[in-house]
Amino acid sequence: MVCFKQMPANTRGASASHGGDDFPNTPPVPPSLADAIAALVNATTLLAQNQNVGQCGRGRNNREETTYVDFTNTRPPVFTKADEPLEADDWLRTMEQKFSLINCTETQKPAFTAQQLRGAVGVWWANLLAVQPAGHRITWTEFKEAFRAHYIPDGVMKMKLEEFLALRQGDEPVRAHYRIT
Repeated sequence: MVCFKQMPANTRGASASHGGDDFPNTPPVPPSLADAIAALVNATTLLAQNQNVGQCGRGRNNREETTYVDFTNTRPPVFTKADEPLEADDWLRTMEQKFSLINCTETQKPAFTAQQLRGAVGVWWANLLAVQPAGHRITWTEFKEAFRAHYIPDGVMKMKLEEFLALRQGDEPVRAHYRIT
């Protein structure tokens, strides 16, 4: 850090030769251009650190609500279709991971997620909204339940679980290595 020698403050006694007026303190004069640049860099760094402290200490993560821009900064994936139900489940899990990074309300999550739905999936969402009572805002839990019911049927998930449990590793069934509840 570069320090400059402070010039004596102008006071009434010191400024008597100027007619008794009060003059503000003059800024210190840097000894060289390099010192002036270093002082500017230090001041900019301190300013940036103070802004970051303000954002991290009481800012974004502690805000009551997040903005859509905060959500898009997580780079959420778009969902257009799933050839396999597990792809839809994977997309939904990815969205939940994105929400763990930001502080969304339970009604912001489906509203933000809806912006990632394209094609027939977007039509599904519009139809889901159309059958809601007037003024009702869908929660994330309601969204997940409706999404899973439409794109990840229980029967398919049970079938995938049975396929997994039937797998063998050598002479032993895979289930011997996992605790399945």
